[in-house]
Amino acid sequence: MTGARFEGAGERLGSAPRDVLEALLASVADAVYVVDAAGRVEFANPAALDLLGYTEEELLGRDSHATIHHHRWDGTPFPEHECPLLAPRATGETVRVDDDAFWRRDGSRFRVAYSSAPLATRGGRGAVVVFRDVTRRAEAEEAQRREAVERARAEEIHASRARIVAAADAERRRLVRDLHDGAQQRLVRILLSLRLAANEATRAAGGRAEHGDAAGGDAATDAGGEQLRELLDEAASDTQAAIAELRDLGSGLHPQILTNRGVAAAVESMTAPLPLLVTREIPERRWPATVEAAAYFTIAEALTNVVKHAGASAASVRVVDDDGGRLTVEVADDGRGGADVTRGSGLAGLRDRVAALDGTLEVESADGAGTRLRATIPLPAS
Repeated sequence: MTGARFEGAGERLGSAPRDVLEALLASVADAVYVVDAAGRVEFANPAALDLLGYTEEELLGRDSHATIHHHRWDGTPFPEHECPLLAPRATGETVRVDDDAFWRRDGSRFRVAYSSAPLATRGGRGAVVVFRDVTRRAEAEEAQRREAVERARAEEIHASRARIVAAADAERRRLVRDLHDGAQQRLVRILLSLRLAANEATRAAGGRAEHGDAAGGDAATDAGGEQLRELLDEAASDTQAAIAELRDLGSGLHPQILTNRGVAAAVESMTAPLPLLVTREIPERRWPATVEAAAYFTIAEALTNVVKHAGASAASVRVVDDDGGRLTVEVADDGRGGADVTRGSGLAGLRDRVAALDGTLEVESADGAGTRLRATIPLPAS
């Protein structure tokens, strides 16, 4: 640092001896440099030289803007007349910028925050600039912004998945109601009409057999009546089968008993016809509809896999509400084990359903040791 270069700034900055002022500026952590009225670098302390990558001889006397502030951070040219750093020379007002770019001697860039204040020199009004490297701070802030965006996106995806599951469950319940109140009731009425028609045909045939007719009976008429009764009975059987199929379909969509009476009753009804012993330990209480649906279908899918693939003689179903805000659903069997949880879409669908409620699904299935499926579902605070 040369006394000649510092002379103009030194005379303005105070009456302290020049070497004391230079020592003070050399000791501060912030980078400091001075530009004269023409925009040339008049002075730079060691911190500024280190950040910019210049020696004092290389930097002093050079055009400030063309040397260190010629482009913005994105690489676009920065016209000198738009440069806020040099504005105090014309306005006499201090400028503060929190995020800008300075360019080093080797062509690399770094983010800076700076203040530029007017400074009277012998050649006219210049500016004294105090700046610091804020690259790490800016990168940290950018990382935080990206993290916040990703977190918001993940939360929205999660909320969207939860809404989809809730909407699907509501649609299942609606379809079950429509089947029960619509098609199933209509089929029941048809069945009753067919039964009544068959009874009437039977009574009519009986009346003809009892009283006869003028010709002593008509075999063709009797045969036609018998055929009509058979057709009516066949139609009634088909209708009854259709009703049963609709009930099975509705139960698969969303059991009415689950809506009306809860998980314990629905699982009891589901396990009654299964060809293996199923022990149940389920509280007789109610939970939110989405939680009940997740618990029920987890149990249903697990038991379906037990019956189809496990070769088990017994299974157990256990549901625990720990009063700590979690519902645990566990299904275990004494089958062959070794279940491949990556195959098929059943368990994948259960994982999605449970995950949509912030829950987890775990499967333990060692060879020869049976299979244990455990779902943990958080309960709403209410």
